[in-house]
Amino acid sequence: HIDDLVKSIALANAGVEFRLGNNGKIVRLYKPLEGSSEAIRRVADVLGEEFVSSSLRVDHSGAGMRLSGWVGLPTASRSQADQQYFHVNGRLVRDRVVSHAVRQAYADVLFHGRHPAFVLFLELDPKGVDVNVHPAKSEVRFRESRLIHDFLYRSLHEALAEARAGLTTIAESPSTSTTQ
Repeated sequence: HIDDLVKSIALANAGVEFRLGNNGKIVRLYKPLEGSSEAIRRVADVLGEEFVSSSLRVDHSGAGMRLSGWVGLPTASRSQADQQYFHVNGRLVRDRVVSHAVRQAYADVLFHGRHPAFVLFLELDPKGVDVNVHPAKSEVRFRESRLIHDFLYRSLHEALAEARAGLTTIAESPSTSTTQ
């Protein structure tokens, strides 16, 4: 659980170094990266090159919100939901509205029992989200949950539809990419 938490925090804070140790040995080391253009390198460090090579870059703004990050192609779906990271204003959260919107966006392209992989960041006015729902602050309540759901669904559905149509490029590998 601690490893998963460190991974999540590292994804949201690419400019910070993270070290996780166990019995005097460093288990995880994430070096700080300069600027947001290197965020894909942190994603590769945390989730691996395989995720990066089979994911799409998402960056969509509207209705006072911005959704950015990476979503896995349907062909790279997983048997468990272990690579799903959703951050709201930099905080990792679990939310039914978000989960439903993601499932709905992938509904036409995923086999039953498969789960998409994603690293997504939603930025919105802090007044639009209540973070005091759960003692661990891992759950949130959106003031306009229908608007959030529709924004997430449309953004992800469009990205996946463009990929099927061949209009989008797969996220570039950090070793070959200079900007993202």
